[in-house]
Amino acid sequence: MSYIAALHRPSSVRHAVCADVLVPGQPALVLARPSALDVFQITAQGLVLARTAPVAATVSALLAFKPARAATSWLFVATEDGACFTLVIDDNAAGFVTMQVLDAIDDRFAPDIDTDHIAVLDPQYRGILLHINKGSLVYVPLIPVKKRQGKQPALPSAPVVTGTLHPPINLHLEELLVLSIVFLENTKRPTIAVLYRDGQHARHVKIYEIFAQEGRLEEVPNAGLRNVDQGASVLLPFRPPAGGCFLLGEQLLTYFPSPSSTGGSKPIKLPFEHGPIGFCAYAAIDDTGERYVLGDDLGRTYILQVDLATDPDDGEVSVESWKLDHVGDTAIPTSMTYLGSGFFFVTSHFSPSTLFYLSPDAPHLRVVQTIPNLAPISDFRLLYRDSTTDVIACSGAFKSGSIRIVRSGVGVDVLAEINDMPGVTGLWTYHDIIIASFVESTLVLRCDIDEGTSDAIQAWCGIDMTEPTIGFGSLGAHVVHVTPSGARLVDAGAQQLISVFNESPISAAAVTDDCIVLVVAGTKLATLDWEFTVVSVVTLDHEISCVAAHEDICVAGLWTECRVHLFTLPNLTPIGESTELTGSIPRSVQIATLDTLSRPVLFVGMADGTLYSYTLGANVAMDGTLLDQKITNLGTQPVALYGLKSAVFAVSSYSTMIYGATSKITMSTVNIPSPSALATTSDALLMDGDEMDGSSSNEILVYAYDGKIFYGAIDQLMSTHVQTIEIGETARRLSLLTKRPEIVAFVSLNTTLDPYNGDEILNCSVKLADYSTFEVTDSYALNENEMVESIATAELDGQDYVIVGTGMVVADREEYLNGRLLMFEVTPENKLSLDLEHQFHGGVYALEMLSNGIIICAVNALVRLCTIRPNRVTGVLEFNLYCAFRSPTIALSLSSYADKYVLVGDLMKAAALLQIRKDADGNFTFVEIARHYEPLWMTDVEVLDESTSLGAEAEGNIVVFQHDATDGPQGELVKDTGGEGKLQVISSMQLGNVNRIRRIESPADASEHAIIPQAYLATRDGGIYLYAKIASDKIDVLLNLQQNLATVVKTLGARDFLQYRAFANQRRRNKEPLRFVDGDFLEQFLELSDDDKELVVSGGSSRGNSSGIGRQMPLGMTSSEVSGMLEDLKRLH
Repeated sequence: MSYIAALHRPSSVRHAVCADVLVPGQPALVLARPSALDVFQITAQGLVLARTAPVAATVSALLAFKPARAATSWLFVATEDGACFTLVIDDNAAGFVTMQVLDAIDDRFAPDIDTDHIAVLDPQYRGILLHINKGSLVYVPLIPVKKRQGKQPALPSAPVVTGTLHPPINLHLEELLVLSIVFLENTKRPTIAVLYRDGQHARHVKIYEIFAQEGRLEEVPNAGLRNVDQGASVLLPFRPPAGGCFLLGEQLLTYFPSPSSTGGSKPIKLPFEHGPIGFCAYAAIDDTGERYVLGDDLGRTYILQVDLATDPDDGEVSVESWKLDHVGDTAIPTSMTYLGSGFFFVTSHFSPSTLFYLSPDAPHLRVVQTIPNLAPISDFRLLYRDSTTDVIACSGAFKSGSIRIVRSGVGVDVLAEINDMPGVTGLWTYHDIIIASFVESTLVLRCDIDEGTSDAIQAWCGIDMTEPTIGFGSLGAHVVHVTPSGARLVDAGAQQLISVFNESPISAAAVTDDCIVLVVAGTKLATLDWEFTVVSVVTLDHEISCVAAHEDICVAGLWTECRVHLFTLPNLTPIGESTELTGSIPRSVQIATLDTLSRPVLFVGMADGTLYSYTLGANVAMDGTLLDQKITNLGTQPVALYGLKSAVFAVSSYSTMIYGATSKITMSTVNIPSPSALATTSDALLMDGDEMDGSSSNEILVYAYDGKIFYGAIDQLMSTHVQTIEIGETARRLSLLTKRPEIVAFVSLNTTLDPYNGDEILNCSVKLADYSTFEVTDSYALNENEMVESIATAELDGQDYVIVGTGMVVADREEYLNGRLLMFEVTPENKLSLDLEHQFHGGVYALEMLSNGIIICAVNALVRLCTIRPNRVTGVLEFNLYCAFRSPTIALSLSSYADKYVLVGDLMKAAALLQIRKDADGNFTFVEIARHYEPLWMTDVEVLDESTSLGAEAEGNIVVFQHDATDGPQGELVKDTGGEGKLQVISSMQLGNVNRIRRIESPADASEHAIIPQAYLATRDGGIYLYAKIASDKIDVLLNLQQNLATVVKTLGARDFLQYRAFANQRRRNKEPLRFVDGDFLEQFLELSDDDKELVVSGGSSRGNSSGIGRQMPLGMTSSEVSGMLEDLKRLH
């Protein structure tokens, strides 16, 4: 019944390791996203993705170790569901191979720790330690441990590690609030340092030895330290020969010697001069541990230089002193990984992860490569543009905060570039030749992409290099070159001039396989055949602005008329004209045959950024019939159109690819800036000479931008492209203006420290930004410690307004006591003017705008209906309160539908559906018509249609509620007797922490697709998902496909996919998702072998996977039909 698929997969990277997992002795970088592993090769050009694989679990820890007889390193992966497994990359198996799995290593009845799971590897490879539950540690030995009485003998210094995970051992730990754990090196027994916080918020360090045979910890006396630096949160293990560990505090560094040191184990403290520093990540640079790169919670990067001293008597090495140097700034790191040769990688939950080079010269930190990341997404809105939907999102946090514009579109991968080419106005290609036109000249280049070279040709085909090029085309070996002073027909093979057309000036041209169309003297249209014989000439009443030709049709736009005229070819007989094109004049025209469309399409680009499209009628050459006019806005700049093989490239404020899909015209944003000129060629240029037959070549774009000419390969499928408006602070909430959706109203948050007491001060501002120009146009600062919880926009009497709900933060109180509702008018200059302010006894957590100035506010536990309307006499805005509804705890989210229904998401008590009723006197009331009674901690809710709603809760689940909310003839509520007064859960699954849900206001027609898109969801980890309702005739097919596929697909760590996606919280866990289909999982069907596809389609038995055994059902479709259906679904997201 319900379908979910990723528009943008979760991109937050929490864990990284560097190890030789691909090739022996060659380090590679392994990154763990929430539910995927990515392996990158480290090359001279940067990081290259070598392997990627989904994980049917949420990865909570990632380590690497190398067994004694293994050629490459193995990966150890722990998951949030309390399992762990080892992986190896085997080229013969074409990917990851699961070596061993340990299930249920956590304590189901013990509370989870408050922080992320902690996993550390003993540097001597004796075991792995995990901290998952409060009050206990799990020790997974990598060498055999025999349980016996008596004390454990000292373990060998170099144990043989086979890669086997031996049975885990639970170790009791007194400390409940553990902040950091590290293994100490060069110890006889596995020894750990533990940084923890007690009930009075004091922090301490203890050193424990692990007695694995006895299953206990024993504290090393006089080795730890109580009441350490209050800001300390990171322990840093120090490598041999000195061993021990560092405690990274806010004010000082503390060194804890190894317990085996003969010089004593008393900690050594040393303050540093850089002021308070909140360290959060580190990486060792040297094998001896003399240099470390450190990162703090402000994104500052330091080098820790440690000086060692050797005792002349016994030769023991100890730490003598250290130095801390600030070398630059990065994003706020989650982890740091040193890759060697001065390169280190910074993962970040709040910004893109980045590869840096540590240079000895200033600037010391140099960005080499970034890996995109949208996390965390705190809010987003949808902007509808013709056949595509843009997601405008609050992304990142702190200094990496930004507004992101996420579009699904066509990608262009740059293959090569030619520098020093400013001022290009036109481009054409002929085999490996580029003809580049400038304002007063033409340049001919011969390019070799393989060699990366381009050479200017002084003379080619008699082209006059002193004039700009107006048009160019070819038919076999014959080429035509058009300049303002005339046209030339040349035999390119023999380099001989065939004929010349000398009439001038020529201002535009179009070339087909049948004829050449020229615009002469501004008002004349002339056609020539390929013998350069003039076939026909017509003179129009006004100057011609643009011309296009296709088969037997010619189209011309005029500078003084808002319409285009149609003529036959080659005789130029007038056959019709378009209706008046409002707004501007035509600047570019193209006629194209698009894939999956039966008739050619005429596109007309206007000077104001508007694009018109028409389907050419079957008898267009006789009657000039233009059908199905469509109007699309591509920006504010004049539209330039370029024809491709089976598509059209449009350039205005941004680049757009227009192509056919499922018998419809589809427009997708392209990930390159708007070029000044564009042409196409074939990727046969990339082949050797004997391969250049062009029979199976793909289209390559050649385009000019920013003083360069680029070669780019076009993606065959839609992908996600992201543009960024940098804010430099947390973007917390946003909305789009009603009349001008290109203007984004958003709230930013930054924090400062009180200089007197060091308390944190919150500073929120309401801002406006134009996402088409990437500029912030205005800002309005709110009071100190006034947190903005909600924002909305409205249109009243033709004027745009921004409404903001706030709450005053009070120390030591979790609930707001006071808050405000502020209403700003947006001026034509995109400035904010405060027009209304209203005080509330509580924080305004959510706002929902209805029509006619009605606004619904969630103020702590109260849901209030208010009106904001101008006074009829004075015009001043007036605020009035009407009815209220009390939610059980705090009303965190609201959603309205049809101005009649409001869905309330409660902090702890799920959701309630309210109906707004109005009596004859104009008074409003709320009537609760349905409620869900199971305790759910909701993060957001959204009404989807008349009968269903979608909700997200704090433990990562999404649920679909069904209700009846239809008005009867007298306005009475009509309800099913079986579900009266209840919101019934009809679908549920585990997805991840969803922060926001937005309904699609105009769902697509389901007549041609298996699903009906209804909403988008955004998660804390940077994922954007499409939610859809499955068409009734496809429900059984998709549900059975998912069930059958789960028995065939082998997941990493042998995780049960259906159980991974099942609803799970602290009260209950389902075994599989409830009537929910994961579209990303279904797409794995396309990657299966033919035999496995047949197994899935026929409902055959499982091959080594336990998911869904015994319930496989035949699909009643062939594997090719299933593949076609899934390919169609992929195009919808």
